[in-house]
Amino acid sequence: MSELTSRERRVLQLLSTGKTNKQIGIDMYVCEKTVEYHLSNLYTKTGARTRVAAVVWAIQHGLNME
Repeated sequence: MSELTSRERRVLQLLSTGKTNKQIGIDMYVCEKTVEYHLSNLYTKTGARTRVAAVVWAIQHGLNME
C-alpha cells in the first residue's frame, strides 16, 4: 500500500461527510475530474471499490476523519 497524499486524505475526509465529487471539487478549489483522479488513486492504494469502502478503510487504519 502506498502512502496517501494530503489531497487524497482531504478527499477521504470530505467523502466521509457524504459530499459529492462536485461538492468536493468546490471545497478543494479543483475541477470534478481532479477529484475523480484522486478517488481513482485512493481506490488503487486502499484496495477499495466504492466510496463507502474507502471511508471504512480510512477509519480502520486510524486516519483522522475530522
